[in-house]
Amino acid sequence: MTRTTAWLCTLLFTLAACKDTTATDTQKADPPDSVRAVEPQTDVDDAAPAAGAPHGYVAHLADALTELGSGAAIATASPPPYGCSVKYADAGEPTTAVLGEPAPAFSLPDLDGNTVSLADFAGKTVVLEWFNPECPFVVYAHGEGPLAGMAGESSNANVVWLAINSGAPGKQGHGAERNHKAKAEWKMDHAILLDEDGKVGHAYGATSTPHMFVIDSAGKLVYGGGLDNAPLGRVGG
Repeated sequence: MTRTTAWLCTLLFTLAACKDTTATDTQKADPPDSVRAVEPQTDVDDAAPAAGAPHGYVAHLADALTELGSGAAIATASPPPYGCSVKYADAGEPTTAVLGEPAPAFSLPDLDGNTVSLADFAGKTVVLEWFNPECPFVVYAHGEGPLAGMAGESSNANVVWLAINSGAPGKQGHGAERNHKAKAEWKMDHAILLDEDGKVGHAYGATSTPHMFVIDSAGKLVYGGGLDNAPLGRVGG
């Protein structure tokens, strides 16, 4: 089997895995472009696992947090996100979040029904992670990839981390019970918030899981985009 054929087989498997599989979801399956697939690599070394910091690996989110932690005013950035499409109920309202401007305010329930508001964390750096516990990209990132420890490490540096699930009822990865299970399995200490009507996700323009956003201590949105350039642990550019 050639490298190109092997890559195509892997891509087709990933696309199939990211489709909604919930029996109550009667809508059509996501189109192929719901997964931000990487381009085939011409250099085998560039396809090494991200955990080993392969040649060409760029830790977009970690780099942004490091710059903020050093006291530097980072340039606003939006590297392309990858992953499964967010399982919204509908098309929703237009995006209002703008890099370099104040982040849209929100209040959402956590898995126990407690209300969590962005305003609760005024003066702190806040990371927002769009989350779906059944998306293969999220499973990789939390199981063995960069998110396995990044949130816990960041919390020691005055950084608040919030996962947001904008999946509608009946969609893949939806529901408090399913997310409680993922939170325990991946030992997530930070809150998972439920955005069932998708208003917050649409306001921020979250398209994928994971899709990452950073709000600085002044309340300004300074980062929105991919976790890194290694979907499923393989460098994508």
